[in-house]
Amino acid sequence: MTTFEHQAMPPGLGRFAPARVGIGVLDVLLVVYVFVTQLALRRLTGGERLATDPGKLDISNIGKAALWGFGLLVAAWLLRRHIADLLRPPMSYMLFFFGWLAITTLYAPERFKALFMVSTLLSVFFVFLAFAEERGLPVLFDRLLQIQTVFLALSIVLYFAVPSVSHMLLWDGSVGGRMTGLGGHPNQTGVLASFIIVAIYARCDSGNLSRAFKALAITVALVTLVLTQSRTSLIAAGAGCMVFFLLKNRWHAAFIPLLICLGAAAAFVIMLDDQILAVLSRSGDAEELLTGTGRSFIWELSWSLIKKAPILGYGFDSTYTMFMEESYLLNGDVGIYVFPHSHNLVLQLLLYGGVIALALFILPIASIARHAIRARDPRIAALLACYLSFTMTEPGGFFQYADNMIALLALALVAAQFSSRPMTHDLMLQPVEVRG
Repeated sequence: MTTFEHQAMPPGLGRFAPARVGIGVLDVLLVVYVFVTQLALRRLTGGERLATDPGKLDISNIGKAALWGFGLLVAAWLLRRHIADLLRPPMSYMLFFFGWLAITTLYAPERFKALFMVSTLLSVFFVFLAFAEERGLPVLFDRLLQIQTVFLALSIVLYFAVPSVSHMLLWDGSVGGRMTGLGGHPNQTGVLASFIIVAIYARCDSGNLSRAFKALAITVALVTLVLTQSRTSLIAAGAGCMVFFLLKNRWHAAFIPLLICLGAAAAFVIMLDDQILAVLSRSGDAEELLTGTGRSFIWELSWSLIKKAPILGYGFDSTYTMFMEESYLLNGDVGIYVFPHSHNLVLQLLLYGGVIALALFILPIASIARHAIRARDPRIAALLACYLSFTMTEPGGFFQYADNMIALLALALVAAQFSSRPMTHDLMLQPVEVRG
């Protein structure tokens, strides 16, 4: 990389980029690790089962499990030279959180299986941090943008070429029109599109990706959002981009009060007329959105269970077992369908680890936000906002094994971890553009 190219890189994140950007062994390992982690192997091989079948939650593929374990070991070996980073916030807070999740596996319905699931989540954080340490944070974004673009492009091809595999399986066992793609679920596939849009808009890459590739990536992401019909992903993409825009400089920040007023007015108008919600729903019925597409029923059930064990919860990977036992309470609302999780991160953490888990999780989230403010880098805030937008109606990756949603949090954490470092003499670039 020439001096001019280096100086032209995006500030802030760009200061941690290596002098050269090429494809190495670590890059290949990251591609395989991320791509396979995101694959819904059982659905693609025809082995998918209804949510009411307990066997659905078994480890779907021994190779996938081995990859998570291998990634965790390799990352731990690489990070042995960076122990100090693991002991600094927000990573240290995250390790305390994972430590508590590991303790909850002791009273989980399936202890060994739950412990392995927690290790797969930790694996993603370690792999991302290790890669960023070795190759540079912007290069991590480069590789992920490339991986996700290919992943989504193949999902789109699959949607038209093999409809029986790539269309969503509905609660009643029928097949709907939403695209599941290689991720196995519209929201799991849509989250990747949100990441692409936010990362490219916030200029998180190293500057080595061509404009043609970025245009292709954005196009693929937008097509994915249309085919998945994932409102959660669309909202997350909008939230991430909006936060970056508003925090980019003080002039943009002046729009914040205006947007708050407009949002409050819109909410008031919607409350007066349900027909507005009906237009936004897929079925044409406002009840679909008022119940969160059926989620409000499981939120009520989740809260009733939380009140019985508010401090410790029920252990990691316990929701499906509990919901199976209590499913008769939902028969009048969602039929035979059993929700596999609570569809809300706060409720999910309370169910798994009680108030302790929620409190320990708030620490790294607050630390990431604090680092974003101290570094005056709106990119970190944009990533965090994108992730938190998903958690309103999804478990945010803290459900079972590592999935697509956990990657967004891992990226925000790694970016915050790097932001606290002083710039070296060789990489003395201008800070991110934030005025005021």
